[in-house]
Amino acid sequence: MPSQSDLSQNRISQFIRETSDQIGCADAPQAFACVLPLAYHVECALACARKILCYSGTGSDSCPSCSDWAGNSHPDLLFLGKPDEPPGIEDCRRLWGELSLKPVSSRYRIGVLFAAHRMSLPAANSLLKITEETPVSGRVMLLMEENSMLPTLRSRLRVFRFISEDPAGFPEKKVPSGISEYIKWIGQTRKTSPQEISADLEGWVRHFASIKDFTRASRLDVICVLARKGKLTTPMIQDLALAGLEGEVPFEQLFDDFW
Repeated sequence: MPSQSDLSQNRISQFIRETSDQIGCADAPQAFACVLPLAYHVECALACARKILCYSGTGSDSCPSCSDWAGNSHPDLLFLGKPDEPPGIEDCRRLWGELSLKPVSSRYRIGVLFAAHRMSLPAANSLLKITEETPVSGRVMLLMEENSMLPTLRSRLRVFRFISEDPAGFPEKKVPSGISEYIKWIGQTRKTSPQEISADLEGWVRHFASIKDFTRASRLDVICVLARKGKLTTPMIQDLALAGLEGEVPFEQLFDDFW
């Protein structure tokens, strides 16, 4: 029988494969973030980069871009920071110029930022423009160990987050399909602690991610993070969950003071 460690590693490997497949497809986001354990950041970065830089997305030996890989290096791949050391503000500022250059052998140039959850506020702010208006031939990838970032930056990214617990260990969390079901959920959770209510929202995040509604998944994920940190009361979580489902509130304007 596989050990718990083996199962966890298999889930991480599956997460990396699925994420790189999505990142390498035609309608992939230009700016995205991956949240997973630190030990797998380099592996995830390279898997995604290989799919993005390949013309066919398959890693074919006949691809002129794939033939330019030398170990873990590629002329159109730029690493900023280190797995345990975030890039500084000057690194982030030069990213626009780097990604605006004509690719050497691929269709794109990729900037990978390590330890993005530990960036300084000025460094994170300096990324707002390039994540909102990424050059056509540019891609931006942020790697994080914790799902924590400036809300205004989060609103410009598609976030792929590895969930360490086995989803099979969680009961199915039905997403309210309307106001009446939402009100019923409020009644059921009114005495629930913020940390406990986040388990419901985790299920909702997985649901929306599975149907590729990453906008709602990202909004609800913000609330999950803040709920686990104990920065929101249960009534606040309930109200914000409805706002996340309905999409009527600009979340990047709500949470600046919380972060």
